[in-house]
Amino acid sequence: MSLIVQKFGGSSVADEDKMRHVAQRIVETRRAGHQVVAVVSAMGKTTNNLLNMARDLAKDPSRRELDMLLACGERISMSLLSMAIQELGEDCISLTGPQSGIRTTDNHFNARITDVKAGRVERELERGRIVVVAGYQGMNSRGEVTTLGRGGSDTTAVAVAAGVNADRCEIYSDVDGVYTADPRIVETARPMPEISYVEMTELAHHGASVLNPRAVEYAWRRDVEVRARCTFNDAPGTIIHEREAGDEAKVLGVACHKELIWVSLRGKDRVAGLGDKVLKAIEKNDIFVDDTGDDGERRDMLIATEDIANLDIFADGLRDQFDDRISVSTDLGSVSAVGLHTGEDPDILRKAEAALERAGVGVRISFTREHSLTCLVEAAQVGDAMRALHAVFLEDAKQAREVA
Repeated sequence: MSLIVQKFGGSSVADEDKMRHVAQRIVETRRAGHQVVAVVSAMGKTTNNLLNMARDLAKDPSRRELDMLLACGERISMSLLSMAIQELGEDCISLTGPQSGIRTTDNHFNARITDVKAGRVERELERGRIVVVAGYQGMNSRGEVTTLGRGGSDTTAVAVAAGVNADRCEIYSDVDGVYTADPRIVETARPMPEISYVEMTELAHHGASVLNPRAVEYAWRRDVEVRARCTFNDAPGTIIHEREAGDEAKVLGVACHKELIWVSLRGKDRVAGLGDKVLKAIEKNDIFVDDTGDDGERRDMLIATEDIANLDIFADGLRDQFDDRISVSTDLGSVSAVGLHTGEDPDILRKAEAALERAGVGVRISFTREHSLTCLVEAAQVGDAMRALHAVFLEDAKQAREVA
């Protein structure tokens, strides 16, 4: 009997009919002879609605109280889903993140999982039960409830899968797996049958929303095979696993951040004296920073805004701390081309910049990493930039292979 962890996102459990559909899917997996742990997100826009209510009541709400509030969304989902499964005749129990043994760092609103003590989950499975776990939450060393940041239910699922030594972890959403680009922006985007951990990590960090980057990193460290699938059909989806690079660097997908904080330092004195201090001031909140590094004259840091409780307050805090020695902008976005060793090929960067210029997209800065290249553009031009990069790297290449 294999053990499968299945995670269902907010769009999959957005209303009662979808909740029943998810319950049926879980029950079918159980009746096919598998043990099942289901990890569930909050219903639909619940997290956003709760966050908006908090901001209506408090300009800068306490992160501790935000965690107490936001953890409720997943707990509502886990209870309702467990009831729906029981209604179908299966024995089922719901558990919160802390009850499931998920231990985290101390920081609120954007904690990281440090350990999973999965004894309670394993005992319930041994009793023949389906276990439904509330995603996105855990408990820190002080016994306080914490939340894991946007997409944290993905990380919950992977961590639980590692903790119970599951055969695989399936991440369900409303799309057919990982696409070459966001299909809501690029109509010609297509699903990929497989992708490596490193490529998926890069795509996720650069804005692809199918999987949380921390979840992919956790899966990579613990060698958990992940399958991204659609809740509402039987498409095979995308397998995320270890995969070797080919001889030639090529772009596998493009991703974007529609909104970023751009922190810029210019001049030898500022770069040398302030760079690491600014980085530490950002990272103390456990926020991912895409840091271009120090070339002696300039240093740029790109910060995704998903895990920031209040964008304006965060940006103003940096300005107050470092005054006019740094530049902080909040009206920009980024587009990134990702693939094994793409950042090491100068032809790919030249091709990207030429494609963006033809599309009328102005590039503020561009920089490369081993497996990606990123261009900073005006927020209003992110869509045009995505389509331009997808066309030059993925559509032209696809057409060339078909002709050959």
